[in-house]
Amino acid sequence: MRFVSVSDGVDSAEGEDELAPFRNIMNEWYAKDISKGINIAGRKGDRSPTHWNHSTIQKIISLQEYCGDVINFKTFSKSYKQKKRIENDIENRAIFWGVHEAIIDRASWEKVQQMRGSRKKPTKKTPDRSIFSGLLKCADCGKNPNFHFNQGNHDIKYFNCSNYNSGRGNCNATHYIRADFLEQVVLQEVHRLTEFANRYEDDFVKAIIGHSMKAAESERGLKQKELDGLMVRDKELDTLFERIYEDNVAGKISDERFAKMTRKYEEEQGEIAKRAKILRAELKKETSRLYTTDTFLEIVRQYTDAKEVTQRMVTELIDHIDVYHAERVDGEITQRVVPHYHCIGAFEVPDWKNIPEIDILIETRKGVALSYTNEKKAG
Repeated sequence: MRFVSVSDGVDSAEGEDELAPFRNIMNEWYAKDISKGINIAGRKGDRSPTHWNHSTIQKIISLQEYCGDVINFKTFSKSYKQKKRIENDIENRAIFWGVHEAIIDRASWEKVQQMRGSRKKPTKKTPDRSIFSGLLKCADCGKNPNFHFNQGNHDIKYFNCSNYNSGRGNCNATHYIRADFLEQVVLQEVHRLTEFANRYEDDFVKAIIGHSMKAAESERGLKQKELDGLMVRDKELDTLFERIYEDNVAGKISDERFAKMTRKYEEEQGEIAKRAKILRAELKKETSRLYTTDTFLEIVRQYTDAKEVTQRMVTELIDHIDVYHAERVDGEITQRVVPHYHCIGAFEVPDWKNIPEIDILIETRKGVALSYTNEKKAG
């Protein structure tokens, strides 16, 4: 299934194209229900009765069951006397993976959920939305840069660090980058990646496996280490609680002191329990990788002859892009940009034979040019 562009209820042109086939099928089914006399609640208007809003489609594609899973205990009730159902935590649900045939592949579903949480609605000041919105990260503070356009020339669109905010934030620089410059960077990097995959497939597959396994093991190891530390601390708190209880019974500490220390230990154990739930859920989720080696290689090959950067391209290939602040070195202004791909992370394509070189130079203003680099400057 193709990726769907979701931006918190706001459609982009690309997103509309992606949703169109799905919406048309649902409209046909809905029209049949209308013919059988099933009425629609709410105010009647001039719109077609079979029209599906973007928010409705967005809600539907958020259902994990479409990936072939069965989920039990999604809600619960505090008492049989209460009719209200309360949403259960993800950690407390019973998930049975791959029970029935999937109608949405898991990689597409996972990516849609990620996009829904990272993309912001366009504002009145910036009514357009860039295809890179939600994918950029400030290399220094990790915040998502904001999308703007030049007040004097609306054709000039750019990003800058939201944490810098004209000196009111705590980031050390604006990390200004133009959208057209970024498009050239991504397009040429993708050309290098696809050429490497086509000409040196065996080496590319080895690189994918090596990078993905290394990244997965590193992330899983850090989370498991944190979880183990939390469990050790939880046992220590149980031991401390037993000691202060015995001291209270023996009269070594007062009841007030015992109550205060007990409250402190219980609060800490509550925080430990919350964090442990999150870590266990993340560790469990990592058993299902977002992309496999074969699927990523297949996706890369689709963009061998790409002429322009599209929403689908950046969604399928790129996890995020680190943007550094432009620097002047030896009289030349360069800006470092590091794309992080799905499955392989920040992969640097070797400068081998037949691999195209990157040559990007744009004039930001009269007499000032900016070039691109993906290498870290010495010193």
